[in-house]
Parts: sequence; structure tokens; C-alpha cells
Amino acid sequence: MKHWSIRYRILLIALLPGVMVSLLLGMFFIVGRATDLSELLETRALAMGKQLAPTCEYGVMTGNRGILQNIANNMLEERDVRAVNLFDQEMNLLAHAGPRMISDRVSATALKDDQLQLVNTAGSVRVKAPIFAQNLVISDQLAEQFYAQSQTTEMRLLGWAEIELSNSNTRLLQYQLITSSLTIIIVVLLLGSAFAIRVSRNISGPIQDIRNALNDIRGGKLDTRIHVNAHGELQDLAAGVNAMAAAMQRGNVEHQHALEQSSRESQETIDELEIRNHELMIEHRNAVESSRTKSQFLANVSHEIRTPLNGIIGFSDLLARTEVSDRQGEYVDTIRRSSEDLLNIINDILDLSKIDAGKLILENASFDLRDLVEEVLQVLTPLAAGKGIDVYQYISPDLPDLIIGDRLRLKQVITNLCSNAIKFTPEGGVSIAVTPIQQEFGHISIQFDVVDTGIGMTPEQQSRLFQAFSQADPGIARQYGGTGLGLIISRALIEAMKGDIKVQSEQGIGSTFSFTIDAELDESNTMLPASLKGLKVALINPGDAPTQDTMHLLEKRGAALKQYHSPDQVPESCEGHPTDIAIIFCDKNMVDSEGVNEWLEICRNKDISVLTISKSALPEHTAARLTTPLLTSPFTQHQLVKQLELLSGRAVETPELPDLDAEQEIPTVLAVDDNEANLKLVVTLLGELGVTVLEAPSGFDAVAMATRDCPDLILMDIQMPGMSGNEATARIRKLPGKHDLPIVALTAHAMSDERQALIANGFSDYQTKPVSMEQLARIIERWTGFKSSSEQHTPLRQGTFVSTDIFNRELSLHQANGNPGLAIDMFNMLLDMLRKEKDNLLDLWEEEELEGLLGAIHRLHGAARYCGVPALRAALEAFESGLKAKQSQDYPQQLRQVMTETERLLNWSSDQNWRAQLESDSTEKA
Repeated sequence: MKHWSIRYRILLIALLPGVMVSLLLGMFFIVGRATDLSELLETRALAMGKQLAPTCEYGVMTGNRGILQNIANNMLEERDVRAVNLFDQEMNLLAHAGPRMISDRVSATALKDDQLQLVNTAGSVRVKAPIFAQNLVISDQLAEQFYAQSQTTEMRLLGWAEIELSNSNTRLLQYQLITSSLTIIIVVLLLGSAFAIRVSRNISGPIQDIRNALNDIRGGKLDTRIHVNAHGELQDLAAGVNAMAAAMQRGNVEHQHALEQSSRESQETIDELEIRNHELMIEHRNAVESSRTKSQFLANVSHEIRTPLNGIIGFSDLLARTEVSDRQGEYVDTIRRSSEDLLNIINDILDLSKIDAGKLILENASFDLRDLVEEVLQVLTPLAAGKGIDVYQYISPDLPDLIIGDRLRLKQVITNLCSNAIKFTPEGGVSIAVTPIQQEFGHISIQFDVVDTGIGMTPEQQSRLFQAFSQADPGIARQYGGTGLGLIISRALIEAMKGDIKVQSEQGIGSTFSFTIDAELDESNTMLPASLKGLKVALINPGDAPTQDTMHLLEKRGAALKQYHSPDQVPESCEGHPTDIAIIFCDKNMVDSEGVNEWLEICRNKDISVLTISKSALPEHTAARLTTPLLTSPFTQHQLVKQLELLSGRAVETPELPDLDAEQEIPTVLAVDDNEANLKLVVTLLGELGVTVLEAPSGFDAVAMATRDCPDLILMDIQMPGMSGNEATARIRKLPGKHDLPIVALTAHAMSDERQALIANGFSDYQTKPVSMEQLARIIERWTGFKSSSEQHTPLRQGTFVSTDIFNRELSLHQANGNPGLAIDMFNMLLDMLRKEKDNLLDLWEEEELEGLLGAIHRLHGAARYCGVPALRAALEAFESGLKAKQSQDYPQQLRQVMTETERLLNWSSDQNWRAQLESDSTEKA
């Protein structure tokens, strides 16, 4: 009904009352008349029964069946009479007329007038009336017994008269009644419907016209008008709609004019915005390129500066070990400190450039978190001791021993925050607390809190903390130094570890830096060995020094602890609780005042070993006064456990050092490289290291030899035709028993992201080219345990060549491990390769076969890294890097540079006797 039109609603309102009244009255009269007909039939049946009983009295009394049969037959002539039965008082049938009476009753027997029995069957009404001897006059010819009986006034039952009337005629009358009544109702309803439809059309027609006009107006046809042949409200409604349409039409015209004006103005604005947007896009592109160039420049400059700086630091350390005067020693120390500061700044700049470029990649390796924190504090403790401040640590016992994450980057963050805390704390102390936050489903969230009692910060200073090249106070840089990069780098590292960092500080009171990280749990996480199980330790702490971390560590290692605060407690407690070792927490004042002596005397009398722990570094003359082992906070867990094991006399397992002179099993190493020169160099170097060498020129041969010859180590090139090093490694890993076979990648390019990809592809490790004998020896020792006894070649001195040299003899011999014959062979193979590939490079460039061009450049680059040709190597490396990075705008210049350096080298080799240079160098050394 919700969706009915107004026409149907009018019809419903008009017809529903008439229909309901007609149906109700019709039903009422039909039911009433039908009931009257049924009752009339029953009344006739009762009347006939009353008349039949006295009529049959004589026949029943005299037993004259003929009279009775005649009476029954006469009764059939009455209307609706179907059958008649006459019985004596014993219910014996005396006479019957008509068909057999219907026995299917539809109601129970009803008693009428206290004598008559009424029964309704499916097709008739049956009445049974008693026949009494009451009004009969007997003639003289009857027997005397009849006279005697007739003279009594008492009613005596003689028999029964049963009459059955058919209800067929009654039903026919009822059906005729229903038919006529329904016909009248339908006719009345049809007349009413016709009238209602006419009325509804007169109302809904104008309304439908108004509705259609409104739809047209809504659709934009504002010139639509309504014309209705009606009066009253509908006429007023049509007039109102027409007036509204006229007003809307006028408004639309005005709006159209205004819209055209606005469109012209908007178009002008859009044109200006497009021009501005284009300018912004150009500026954005320039900014991105500038940022990329800046990051690349920072990275290049940092690397270029770091190389000579490492030499400065190394030679300053060597110089400090020689005999120098005090003033020279101060100069050397200043050079070393300045160089280290500069190196730290360069490292920060390099990290910042990686963060800006989005190339910060985190490692995932298992490590001991306690060892990491203790390692940081061990490095920073001398700095804190120099300022006279204490350093404390607390590592929750609920932390697992091993977690999986980037140990180096986490150490960098903790070192930065702790060193800042020490730097800005003139007195008091610095502490670091490590606690777990949540641990579930193999992951753990850890919170680190670095608290100091330093100078603190104002809210304004805190708001500038995490901005690059800025510090809380500009005067801080002058007083304390620093670039302001540490915190911004720390925050980026923490966010990369899915954590966050926050600071709470109050000026003059101190600061608290808190940060969280998410890490994975090491599935092979094992508990610390309970090497101190059963050891009873007394903690003697008169000064209430922080001992919670030490207590938790000892309990984790199985020791039983008891803490004392005064000397009076020790004798009673010691007698009732035997103690193996006593740990005394002391400071300089306690040692100077000889307060420790009382404790030492008590423990000595009880035959208790003593370990002394100082919360800060003691002067040499003070420490010399102690006759017990001494640890200075912060100490490592290994130092503490080792001292307790030594004092308790427990056996400390010392790993057996390998006998280097003993005969070692010689491993088999498979070298795989499609470049003949590279393969020959690696095979030669491996041979000089004393290992069994196998060589494979392709990935297919590598898979076959790995299956057939069972090598102990594989050195795999990455880019090879047919089957690359990645594909060969994947196939070898699927071979039975080769899943753990060490496979080391040898590649000319191994940035951090490439290294991650290589490890993910199944490589055990990687090594960048050119590879030296020392590097090969370390790889072999790491993965096979074989330690080569061959003579190591002298490292190449810094500054012996520059990147613009066509050929460098010392570099060539160094890369050939000092073997002139090998150097000559490799240089000769490089020249042959250049003559073959020179024209091929141009053909690939003209055909725009960049994949083939990259493969050819990679092969030449790999060969050039071993032949002492710095200029060609630099040009090939730049072009290969550009092809991998898809820096298409640099391709033409880089290709020209490669072709230029190739021609230079070929011309130089034709004009110079390079063989004699290499052989003469060998002769001079001989």
C-alpha cells in the first residue's frame, strides 16, 4: 500500500466500506435463511412423527401388518418423506416403506417434546416417535383381554414409528438462496465500483497531470504549464505550480547568466592554476633531483673522505706506539680524536643520506640483548668515569636471552642516547633500563629508558630535538659539540624497527629518553646455563647501591642469594645459612675509610671467598689496597660469572684450541664464472691457498659438478648467460643433501639491498669483486674451517693509483696476487675481449637491446676489475650502475666514456711494452 497511487487509494476508500457491509449483511441473511430452512425441515419431521404415531396405534395393537404397511406407503406420498419404519415394542420391524434409511449420522440424537427422538444424517432428518395405547376404542368382536386393557387409563408403549425426511429440497432452496444473494451483492458492488472509478478519475486525473508537470519541471522543462478541468483545491494547486514554474524559469535564466560569468572567471583561474601547477611540477622534479643529487653527493663524498681518514686514524695509532715526546704524543692524540670525531660525523651524514633516499635496510639476526647493552656501557664507561658520574643498568629478568633484529643499528641508537646522556650530565648518574612490554606469537615489544641527571631541557628546546642539524640550544654545539644528527638518525632507526621515541625532561633536573622496538623471538632461544646452580652468595651492600640487575642475573644463573645491610647480621646469618661467596658493593670512600676491612675480616673467619664490586672506577692506589678480586660497574655478565666460578673453584670449561700444525682435511672448492679471465684468477688464487679446485664456466656446469663432485664450497658468479647464478643456486639447493652447502656469491655490485636479495635467494654469503687471496682465505676458513698456511701478499698501499690511470702495474700485480705470469695472461685476455666486444656494444646500442648491453658491460666490468686498468674499470662500473638504475638520460655519455677508455687502453697496449713492465717488476723483486 505504501507504493499505491492516489487513484487506487481513492478506490480503496470508496469500495472498502461498501464491500465489507455487503459481504457482512449478505452472509448474515444467507446464514439466517439457510438455518431457517433447516429448522423448518426438522419441524415438519417432528409434526409428521407426532401424526404418524397415533395413526399406527390400532395396527400395532391388533398386529395388522397390512394396515401398518398401507399407512407407511401413504406417508411416502408426503413431500420430502424418504422412508418409514414401524416397530413393535420389542423393536421388531412391522412395516417399512421407501429405501433403506441413511445410517451416517452427523449429530447425536436429540429428544424433542419429551417423546420424539430427532437425528440428523448426511442426507436426511429422522424422527422416531413412540406409539402409546391411550385413545383407542375396541369393538365388541375383539377378545376380552383387549377390553380389559383398553379400560385402563395408563399409557402403555406399543411400538415405534420412525419417519425419515430427505433434506435435498432444503439444500436446493439453500443453494438458490446463496446464488441469488451473491448475485445481488455482486451487482451492487459493480455499480459501486463503477461510481468509485468515475469519482477517482475525476480526482486522480488532475493530480496525475500536476505530477507529470512537476516531473517535467524537475527535469529542466521550466516552460511546462498545467491545465486542469476541475475546480476548488485542485485548480488552486495547479495555479500554484504554474506560478512556481514561472518563478523558477526566471531564476534559471538569471542563474544561467551568472553561471556563464562564473565559468568564464573559473576558466581563467584554471588556466592560471595549470600554469602554476606546471611550474610546481617542474620545481618538484628539480627538488627531487636535487635531493637525489645531494644524497648521492653526500654518499660519494662520505666514502671518498672515509678512505684517507681511515689511513689517518690507522697511522696515528701506529705513530702513537712509536717513541714520541710528550708534546708529540699530545699532537698524535689530538689527531686521533679529531679524526674519530670527523669519522663519526661522516657516518652520521652517510646514514642521513640513506634515510633520505629510503635505502635504509635493517638486518635480521639473532643476538643477546644483555650483551649488547653491556657492550655499549663498557665503551662509554671511561667517558663517564672521566666526568665523575656513575652508570647503571637494569635488564628485566622477564626478557628472553636472544632476540632477532638489527644488532648494529640498535647498538647505534643506544650508544647515541647514552653518550648524549653522559655528555650533558655534569654530575650524578646515567642509567638504562630494558623491560618487555608485550610478548606473543613469536614477537616481543621492548622498552628502553635512558635516564640522566643532567642539564635538562625546556619544552621549547624539546620541540627542536628531532630536527636535522639542530640542537636544543645553539650554545650547546659550542660547549658540548655535535652536529645534531644523532637523534634524527636514532628516531629513523627506531621507526624502522616499528617503534617510537619520546622524551621527558625538566630543566636543571634531568631527562628521560624512552623508546620501544618490535623484535622477533629466536625459536632456538635457550636459557642461560645454570653454571652457578647451588652456589650460595651473600650480597653485602651497606651503601644501598643498585643491585637489582646483579641479583636477577645471579638468580637466573642458579645462585641462591641473601642480602645484608649491616655487619651485625652476618655472624648469625652465616651460621644458619652457609655462604660460599660474598659480594661486597663499595665505593672509594668506603675503601679509604677501611670500612671494607670489617667485612673482609668476617668473611675470612667464615672461610668465605670475597668479590668486590665498585660502583665507579677506583684510583690505582685505592684499588691496590684491596686484596680481593675487583669488578667495576658496569661490568658484563660474563665477567661476573667468570669471577664467581673462579672463586668457587668450579671447573670452567676452556675450549680446546685447534692444532694448526696438525694435518687438516683439504676442502674442495668449485669456482663458477662465465668470464675466462675472472675464472682463471680465482682458480689460480685458490690453488695457491692449497685447496682442491674445480672450475665451471656456466651455471649448467655448476649444477652438474655440484651433483657429481660434491664440493665443500662454491664460489658463484651472479650474471651468467643461459643460467644465472641465482638460478643455479636455486637448483643446487633442491639437490639431495645440498640444502646447507655453502655458496658464496662473487659479484661486482653488492649494495645493501642487493646483498639482502642474494641472501634471500639462497646464498650463504657474498663477496665483491675484485677478490684478493686474503679474502678468499677468510671465506674458506669461515665456511670450511680450513686455514691456509700460504704466504699472504702484501696489501696495496693507499695512493698508488688514481681512477684516471690507463694502466697501473702495481695494481695489476696486486690483483694477480703478485704473480706476473697470471697478470700477463689476464691482461692479454682482457685485450682480446675488448677487441671482440667493442663493435658488439655499438650494435646492441643501435638495436636498443639494453638487456644484452647490460650483460656485455657486466662481463667487461668483471674482467677489468682484475687487470689494473682503473680508468676503464671506473667507466664500466658507472655504465653498469646506470643501466641497472635505468638512468636513461646518462646512457649516451656513459657509453661514450666506455668507448673512449677502450680505445685509450687498446692504443696504449699497442704502443707500450706492457709485458716487459710486468716481467721487469717480477725480476726486480726476485
